[in-house]
Amino acid sequence: MSKALIVTAAIVSGLLCAVCSLAAGPKISDIVTGGNKHNLSSLNKNVTYQAQPVASPGDEHNTEICIFCHTPHHSNQQGPLWNRSDTTTTFGRYSSATLIIRKNAAAQYGEPTGSSRLCLSCHDGVTALGVVLSEVLPINMGPNDRITGIALFDANKIKTGHHPISFVYNDAVLGAIQADPVKSLQTYRLPTLAEVKLDSSTQMQCTTCHNPHQNQSTEEAYITPPNVGRKIAPFWVYGATGSAVSDRDTVCLNCHNLTITPFP
Repeated sequence: MSKALIVTAAIVSGLLCAVCSLAAGPKISDIVTGGNKHNLSSLNKNVTYQAQPVASPGDEHNTEICIFCHTPHHSNQQGPLWNRSDTTTTFGRYSSATLIIRKNAAAQYGEPTGSSRLCLSCHDGVTALGVVLSEVLPINMGPNDRITGIALFDANKIKTGHHPISFVYNDAVLGAIQADPVKSLQTYRLPTLAEVKLDSSTQMQCTTCHNPHQNQSTEEAYITPPNVGRKIAPFWVYGATGSAVSDRDTVCLNCHNLTITPFP
């Protein structure tokens, strides 16, 4: 790995993994234990998407970690030293007719923007994982060069099976939501937990709830078909309890001010 990329990795790891729980999963830079699903390096272990080993020892791009998302030079201006082209998919908006932000101009709700759009440059299921801006030729990812299945967020999932993203969430938008009679039995609030952050434009993004560099909780097993028993790393930003389920509730309830009624 080049010195420039080592420095970049150190900076990114230091800034974005500063808050880690005792039950946190492997860091993206951990190739000894392995298992961080956002580490696409060929040196990683026990993951679906990773670069293939190469025959030439002089070609080290497949063993690099940060290169699949970041580059110190020739980056995409959309993100922090971003090494990927913008997704070409038109996603649309969440289709629920009762979603207040669809008709509230202050929410500026439209196509995914900001960090969410960066996430979708891999998770759209269309963009090849091995195609990065810093390299003339794609990094060889073998047969798993595009995301499929649970981790895929295509236009259909964005519109029907996914929490809305890329909308302004401030006092004005909150007031409009709370004033709507359809929402009278539900309450909302602006996030106060330090780990649950809106972006610099006060927009709710994927990174409001998810930390792509390290899963802060345990892995969570699906309880519904067809994925019963399959464990996923939710990459929650919060992990104080060590339980993915409890940490998920903490993250969700930071904005959805609901009272949990225990089962009898």
